[in-house]
Amino acid sequence: MAENRLYSVASIAKLLDVPESTLHYWKNRFDDVLPSIGRGRNKRFRPEALDVFRDIGAMLGQGLSCADVRAELARRYPVNVATTAAAAEPVQAVRVTEEGAGHDGALAVATRIGTEIAKTLLTHLHQQLAPAPAALPDATAAGLQSELDRVRSENAALTEKMQLLEAELVRLRKDRRELESYLVDKINALTRSGQTG
Repeated sequence: MAENRLYSVASIAKLLDVPESTLHYWKNRFDDVLPSIGRGRNKRFRPEALDVFRDIGAMLGQGLSCADVRAELARRYPVNVATTAAAAEPVQAVRVTEEGAGHDGALAVATRIGTEIAKTLLTHLHQQLAPAPAALPDATAAGLQSELDRVRSENAALTEKMQLLEAELVRLRKDRRELESYLVDKINALTRSGQTG
């Protein structure tokens, strides 16, 4: 019965002796690998999420970046795929990213998109292979090779697009910093002129 228990962030914080604010930060950054049920304030975590939280803490404690931690978690744990009930989530994530959530938000969106692409490809390949007999005829093997080549080509194109998006994100972050600096200088100049006048 204990393995069916669900944990809140507060209860996980007590169990792991980690501040709740830290767990909320981790939850927001690595939500796609944390096994959970519900949304928002009603979100509860499965027992296996404790191991994921422990690993996150250990890797960040070793000085790994969020991107490196995300890659390692994706390698170690299954990535959660949004269900139909949560189909609007990726659209919200894109909107948040456009409003300036930064590289981590974009990375989360890219991870979700990649997961959906992989799921679709896997479903398609299962459909292609399911009716095939034990010994594939040459025509079916050639068809599968053709499909594999097409998928590889699409993957290469998507990889190129992701690299362009990452470069654009870097440029946007730089522009944002420059704009912030410019605005701070203007505010300071106005403040000084107001004090002297």
